[in-house]
Amino acid sequence: MGADPDNFRLRQHLSKEKSHYAVDTWDLEYKFPFGYKELLGIANRSDFDLQQHIKHSKKDLSIFDEESKSKVVPHVVAEPSLGLGRAFLVFMFDAYDDDKDRGNVVLHLNPRLAPFKAAVLPLVNKEKIPDVARKIFTSLNNLFPVIYDKSGSIGRRYARNDELGTPYCITVDFESIDNHDVTIRDRDSTEQKRIKIDELEETIRKLVIGKITFKDLK
Repeated sequence: MGADPDNFRLRQHLSKEKSHYAVDTWDLEYKFPFGYKELLGIANRSDFDLQQHIKHSKKDLSIFDEESKSKVVPHVVAEPSLGLGRAFLVFMFDAYDDDKDRGNVVLHLNPRLAPFKAAVLPLVNKEKIPDVARKIFTSLNNLFPVIYDKSGSIGRRYARNDELGTPYCITVDFESIDNHDVTIRDRDSTEQKRIKIDELEETIRKLVIGKITFKDLK
């Protein structure tokens, strides 16, 4: 989903770190700018939980193991604990890029995680361009969240959507009126291609779910 595997590590807890119920614990840690911090904890609780139930309920919760021909108390081998807030922070840190060449921040979020999947940009607010842009916006917005961005220069709008993490910008220009096509810009590479309006919905959908890449577009 976009996080760099090199920023993760597995670390086993020292004896003094383990909880009273755990015989072994491992953490999946992420290398934040402020150091490695736990993202996911996995604890081997052994038979602690059922032993406590047995102790207080006075019930026999053991099972008969056919292989060893003996009664055993089942173990809880893995208890995972994951914080959603920390996971969100991982994706934000990995996506953040203060791009000096562009002169603006770029949020390289996986399209599936991006809050907006595309932005529709009318080149100018005159003639038939806004009408075409609005139709495209309405069509795409029925499938997934899309921005309609009409203010400022086209370069400023590109930069604004880079900072939002919007993976694709769709520019409606004068050629769109006669040729029924638009320019689609890729956030990460800044590469641009022309695509027919009637192919736009399916193309954006495939790009967002990862079925095709921007390089696959002709």
